[in-house]
Amino acid sequence: MKELVLMRHAKAVPHTVAQGDHGRPLNGRGHRAASLVALELRRRGLRPDLILCSPARRTRETLDHVLDAYPSPPPTRLEPELYLAEAERLVDRFRQLEADVGSALLIGHNEGLAEAAILLATAGEPTALASMRAKFPTGAVAWLRLPVDDWAEIGGRSRGELVAFIRPRDLGTEV
Repeated sequence: MKELVLMRHAKAVPHTVAQGDHGRPLNGRGHRAASLVALELRRRGLRPDLILCSPARRTRETLDHVLDAYPSPPPTRLEPELYLAEAERLVDRFRQLEADVGSALLIGHNEGLAEAAILLATAGEPTALASMRAKFPTGAVAWLRLPVDDWAEIGGRSRGELVAFIRPRDLGTEV
């Protein structure tokens, strides 16, 4: 059994020509949301063996909040090919994870992130599945449990269960 946690970067400032899309930082709401979601993941017992992150500024700032939630931060890889990656590219990347990685967290971007979650999660609590399929907002997390022993087996017939769909607004604090 493998666990895959897909986290969309938190809310960022609007795109400007000066900073470009890649350089957009989180806004105040995004910083608060990223911190809340990271702490919720830790509270629920998530301890990823590996974190993969797009190198965009907004994903790296989201990552900083995740790392701050753990006394001993998990190993992290910034991977340029994850920037605005499509769902199939993400699934291909997950298939390449090392066998000793039992739980992986990806911090990335929509639309590919939401589409990968929808592709891989075919079971779970119906309301959570419907919410995830309807909208994957900034700062949200899809926590999947995949019935495989080897990452290369995911996709195809090996679909997973949505363990949790966490949105910042669901944490009971205004962000």
